[in-house]
Order: sequence, then C-alpha cells, then structure tokens
Amino acid sequence: MPCNVWINCSEASGDMYAGALACELLRRSPDLEICGMGGSMMAAGGAKVDFPMSRLSFAGFLDVLRGLPGIIRLRREIIGAWARRRPDVVVMIDCPDFNLPLAKAAHDMNIPVLYFIAPQLWAWKQKGMETLRRCVRDILCALPFEPSFFQNGGCSPLYAGHPLLDMIPLESLDTLKPDPSLIGIMPGSRRKEVAYLLPGFAEAAARIHRERPEICFTIARAPGIGDHFIRRHWRDDVPVSIVEPGERFRMIRRSGMVLAASGTATLETGLIGTPTIVAYRLDRPAAYILRKLALSRRISLTNILLGRELFPEYLQERATPQNYYGQMKAWLNNPGALPGIRAELQELRRLAGPSGAIGFAANRILAQHQGGQK
Repeated sequence: MPCNVWINCSEASGDMYAGALACELLRRSPDLEICGMGGSMMAAGGAKVDFPMSRLSFAGFLDVLRGLPGIIRLRREIIGAWARRRPDVVVMIDCPDFNLPLAKAAHDMNIPVLYFIAPQLWAWKQKGMETLRRCVRDILCALPFEPSFFQNGGCSPLYAGHPLLDMIPLESLDTLKPDPSLIGIMPGSRRKEVAYLLPGFAEAAARIHRERPEICFTIARAPGIGDHFIRRHWRDDVPVSIVEPGERFRMIRRSGMVLAASGTATLETGLIGTPTIVAYRLDRPAAYILRKLALSRRISLTNILLGRELFPEYLQERATPQNYYGQMKAWLNNPGALPGIRAELQELRRLAGPSGAIGFAANRILAQHQGGQK
C-alpha cells in the first residue's frame, strides 16, 4: 500500500496530537494515505498504524537498557518500510532519542522531514541540534520561547502554538463549575509510571478521606491502562471512580484540584484552570542521569510557561504520600488558595497560544506532500 504521509510518535500525548493531525489532514485531503507508528488515537484519526507505539513503552533506565535491542530492531523495520513505500513526507512528534536517528535516515533517503512538535532540547543536556539543522525541513514549535532557542542553534523554526489549544474544548468547559469536594487523579500514561505513583497518591487520599469523608476521588485512566491495573494500585478502603480517557478534560474542570504525574497532563490542567499538585518518580539510575542532564529547574510546562512554581512539584525523594497529603490539606483548609491559583492560571492560555497549531501543521505537511508528487 502506498503511504503519502508517515507519522512517527511513541507516547500518549504524541498519539493524541497524531490523531488530531491525521483527522485534519484527511478532512482537507480525503484521498491521502497516512501511516506510521502510533497508538489508538492515531488510528482513530484515520491513519494506518503499521508499528504500535507500545513497542517503545519504557519508563526508567533499566527498562531502556533491557529494551535496547528491540529499539534498534524497530528503527531498522521503520527504515525498511520507508524504502518499500517511499512516503512523500515523514512527520516526527517529539521523542528525540528515538526519532532523531530516524530523521537522519529519512534525510539520507531524500524524504522530507517535518518535526511537530519540536523536541524539548532546551530542557536537557543532549545532542540533536545538528541533526535538526541538517535533516529536518520544518521544525514547528509549540512553546513561545522555542523559536529563538532553535534559531540560536542554526535551525529555521516556525511557531505554531500549542496543539492542546485546538484539542481542549475550553469554551464549553469554562461553563462548568468546579466542585471543591472532588479531587482528580492523573497517575500517568505508562504502566510503570502508574505503578510508581498511584500507591502514594492512594495513601495520601486515604488520609484525606479519613479526615474529610465528604471528599471524593476520581481517576482519569490513560489509553492502554485498564481499570483492573489502576484498582490494583489503589486502596480498597478509599472509594474512587475511574473515567475514560475521553472524559478527562471534563473531570479536570469539575475537580477542585488534581494530583498528577508530570507530563502533558499538567499543561492540560493548567489550560483548563485547575490547581494541580505535580509528582514524578523514576528508578534510581534514571533519576541520577536525568538530574545530570536537566537544564530546567521546573518540570511542569505550566510552571515553565508562567516562569514560577504555581503548581507545587514533588520529584523523586520528595514524591511522598506525606507531601501529597500536606499539600492537599493546605489547599483544602485555605478557602482562598484554590480560587487564587485559578485566577493566576488565566494568563496561561495567552502564553501557550495562538490556537490553530493543528491546521498550521497540516498546511506545511500538505505542501511537502504536493511537492513530493511533482
């Protein structure tokens, strides 16, 4: 089968963007053949998923080390698929460790490469700028400070704005009133993340529940994470409801506060306007390496865009039930705290804008596709 546009993504947020992008491309050009590597949301958007992104589901240094032969094999299989099917354009979504070597391979095969959204090289001491400069035709940036960063590296980036502004129904969500007795839980999109974080979230929730039995807890599960797996890491003595991935935006808006794994979820909660406690834990080798590589003092995109720690961040040894409980209790006991945070979050949408990133990316991709057919 021919392939006009190849999309490569490897984690939940990238799959979400890939699905929206595939849907927009097919809306504009229904005869387009879109294929690549992704997950259920990319498939729902109308693309053919040749390589499931579950083949790259790693969390932690040891996981990656054990999976290295499989990673190398997967890259070879993707390059083989390009050789057979010759896509007109390859679209990379984030994940530079896996995608940048593939971008070089596509460039060597004279296949145009577009990066959407740009890899967050500014956050880590990692190589890759030279590959981006030489091998990627269009670098579409989601964050307002990224164009100058990539320009300083010799690249020619384009600012698109963040795709979440196209995907979250902010206008309708704004009509919903938050419920101060509801606490949302977003424990991550990988099984290892959930296993690391959710038991601590549950222990903190149990302490809140004993003191404030009127408080309710709701977990938004990620695609690929089943209810059974979530309940296995939750406490039986704390009532909880689980909502489907497609209902998470509504859950975020209805919650008085959210306890979330660091990642795209913490920008979603910021844009929707819900105060959030950010947490993350890794195995010790991975945590040591990331501390050596990290350039940013903050990990939540909401805090990075605002330039201050509005969302409390609890990382590694500070990611404890006691700290989660203490922060939740402090917010619950201070009636003015949560409305004050919501007021400060109002500027975030402007900082993350403009909207229209999905359409902007579709225009650039279709231009490359049409150029490839001439």
